[in-house]
Amino acid sequence: MTIRKKHLLFLFCLCIGMVVSAQDDEHQAGGPAEKKGFMFGLNVGYLMPNDEPATFYDGTPKEPGFLDLNTYLNQWFIRDQVINTLGDRATNYRLSEYPKDYRYNNAIAIGGHVRYQFNWTHAVVADLNFARLRSAGIFVIEYPGTTGLTQPVYENFEITGEEDRMNLSLGYQVALGAPSEFGVHMEFGPLLTSVRVRSNQFRIGDGTYSILRAQTVGPGLDQLVNASIPTVNSLGGYGQLGANLEFNKFTVDMALRMSLEKIALYEGQEARYRPSYLPFVRLIYQVSGSGS
Repeated sequence: MTIRKKHLLFLFCLCIGMVVSAQDDEHQAGGPAEKKGFMFGLNVGYLMPNDEPATFYDGTPKEPGFLDLNTYLNQWFIRDQVINTLGDRATNYRLSEYPKDYRYNNAIAIGGHVRYQFNWTHAVVADLNFARLRSAGIFVIEYPGTTGLTQPVYENFEITGEEDRMNLSLGYQVALGAPSEFGVHMEFGPLLTSVRVRSNQFRIGDGTYSILRAQTVGPGLDQLVNASIPTVNSLGGYGQLGANLEFNKFTVDMALRMSLEKIALYEGQEARYRPSYLPFVRLIYQVSGSGS
């Protein structure tokens, strides 16, 4: 886990602890005696993906059917466009370096929630959360200097990837204390992750180049081979610890979810089950049954 993630998780846990302490002092006398029925809600969170490299988008060689960045840059009609942008000195340009440490960025996640509350302690819960993940890295193009005696010119360019990620979870929630206006809960269950790749492209000058889709440039000219755009599903699991505040028909959950996911967007990708983190707030309304 990165240092940034550790700091965020520490601050989140500290805030939960402060709320727990304050509410415990205020509501030691007790609270809602009953909580039962269907409840629906809205989730808003901050997804911190695992530290697995996002290798599908970094331009490195993949399986047959996917163009790597070097092959793409050496297509003759792509070379012509790049040379027109960089100038005649770049006639013999080459890819000098692929992106390093190419990983997903953190993203806002939103979603819906439904549960059936058997009683204060036990509930079956389901969540559907959506996030648009982006990734970015720098590759380097090298070409000769102004004369044969000068150092080569190295120019940096950004390559980006974007995907939609949907998480569907079905779990069991258990309250860890007696009924009151404040509670602590634990939640766990299976998680289905669906990923749809949206884009994989880079910019040189004013030109935007996509290495994701097949392209045909003019009649009778080359067509770039490509495989179908990946959409994959992966089964994992999640665990969650949080605090909940009760307001008659409304419940507010503040929770930290850890999920184990393995996303492989192409055959041969060395993906592993690694933890992702989602601190979030969940606003829930009880539509049937008994409330507090």
